[in-house]
Amino acid sequence: MRLDGKVALVTGSTRGIGRTIAEVFADEGAKVVLSGRSVDKGEKNVQRIRDAGGEAMFVPLDVADEASVQDAVAATVDAYGPITTLINNAAPTALVNVSFKPVTELSTQEWDDIVRGTLTSMFWTSKYAIPHMLDAGGGSIVNISSGGAVFGVPGLSAYSAAKGGVNSLTRTVAVEFGKQGIRCNTIIVGRVVSYAQDRGPETTKELLRVGNPRDIASAALWLAADESEWITGSEITADGGARYNQSEL
Repeated sequence: MRLDGKVALVTGSTRGIGRTIAEVFADEGAKVVLSGRSVDKGEKNVQRIRDAGGEAMFVPLDVADEASVQDAVAATVDAYGPITTLINNAAPTALVNVSFKPVTELSTQEWDDIVRGTLTSMFWTSKYAIPHMLDAGGGSIVNISSGGAVFGVPGLSAYSAAKGGVNSLTRTVAVEFGKQGIRCNTIIVGRVVSYAQDRGPETTKELLRVGNPRDIASAALWLAADESEWITGSEITADGGARYNQSEL
């Protein structure tokens, strides 16, 4: 198995991309810690993984709360030992969707909340997970970014700016800890039907141009596995070529 012996903390894994990443990682032998704000969904996902023969647990996590991040990291280490794999997937999607407005109409509070939940949260998870990766002799951090970080999307100023910051944070972490065996990479995600598993097969039939969570999970798996050990500080784009035709986004 490609992740045998790995301990993975996946943020925002109660649904969509994060849930699929957790399932794929467990299938590949990792001990997986799912996390998020919905305990009910998280526990159901854990049971699904266990029923399939994987090893997993759930910890409550609000990535916009520094203390909650610390607690989730501590719970992961207490249960499975040092973290070797961190998937930073969580983002304040609901907040972004209701704050879809021009810069002139966006409140300072909305800006701060989106940046905190998108960028500052990844600073916290990295800050508290990296010492345990060092204890383990190295590890891999995979940050989930967005096409909005590399080209303009009207109404997404805070989110796009925060994701651009994620890309920069990735490069900095990569050079700060590369010599100690810690890799850090970004997946720039295009349009994905994150809840296709929940909405039924008709969704993917209607939206063949759009990606699905397993497309992203496959990229994350490669970046987490030892086979990509010489890849760090990189931006891997998984968008089906949408960056060449922004009208498709």
